[in-house]
Amino acid sequence: MRKTGENVKIEIEVGNTFYAMQELTSVASPASMVNKKFDTGASFLSDQKSLQPNIRLDGVVSGFAINPGSGYNEVDVAAGKIYSGGALVSVIADTVQDLLRPTTTGQVVVNAITVNSSGTISVTSGIEGASNSTRGSAGAPPFLPVDEILLGYITLSYVSGSASDPQVVEASEIDSESKERTILPSVSVHYYDGSGDNPTYGGAIEFASVLPDIHAATAAGPGTACRKVYAAFYEPVFEQIPDAKDFSFDEDVGTIASKAYQDPAEEMNTSTPSWSGSGTVYFSRVDDIIQEIKNTKRWVKYYPDADETEYWAGRAIIKVSRTMPLEDNLSASLTLDGSGELYPITS
Repeated sequence: MRKTGENVKIEIEVGNTFYAMQELTSVASPASMVNKKFDTGASFLSDQKSLQPNIRLDGVVSGFAINPGSGYNEVDVAAGKIYSGGALVSVIADTVQDLLRPTTTGQVVVNAITVNSSGTISVTSGIEGASNSTRGSAGAPPFLPVDEILLGYITLSYVSGSASDPQVVEASEIDSESKERTILPSVSVHYYDGSGDNPTYGGAIEFASVLPDIHAATAAGPGTACRKVYAAFYEPVFEQIPDAKDFSFDEDVGTIASKAYQDPAEEMNTSTPSWSGSGTVYFSRVDDIIQEIKNTKRWVKYYPDADETEYWAGRAIIKVSRTMPLEDNLSASLTLDGSGELYPITS
């Protein structure tokens, strides 16, 4: 049976529920997204300028330069700051002693310098062996303690005489760049993860690369954990726009044209989806819902039928033009400049 628009309902983001800093859980599938995409548990994430998600990946914020110590087989670690457990932790400078050296010529021992949430800096020494990159094996970097953050590696070589020969660490033996930094890998926000490979159908965040399982109970591994991810965010609260009529939307998709030598015709491919919309709202006062939402980016829901649960949802910047005619109703024309795509939500 054909429908008219008499029972259409338009809802818009008018408030938010705040969720304090909390640990996020990785998606379980597909395998390529494990420890790369993390679910917030929110139906949507607000995209208002002042309500952006605050994402904190366990890692170094600043500081922690590592330099040779004045004593034998030790390094000085400068003060720094980390995010751990979603909290900012300031760590004082410290000297890490008793770094291990190999007992055999041609071998190395990789010592990993880490810090925990209490600000304690410690060392985990790898297994002596020929230098290689297979973590946990002899001559390679060790697996890192769970819930600790990497500050750098000290790769010590054999010293003629014995393993206990005194030797000052050289600058060339220090890798102070290989830190687990909170800003790496970069992260993007899915205000609604409703497309792509196995979407979560809710708010999610996704890193540019997988967080590796290089943390374990023992230096030899196997790796059992990656760094933890925390976030604070706002979930939209919706309210129906009263006295609304004639709302509509247009869905579009970008196109990319290409033509190479000898091609008989131009090839066209699709690019980023987009949308826009408009509608009319009657008003009778200055301080109303229109005044609240104008010139901001909000989630909007289009219900074809107020008695049903399916709808379209999208984010849009709301622009308002008010009309006050002499012998007609006061009304406001709303223009919705869509951000991202418009999602059909049927369950």
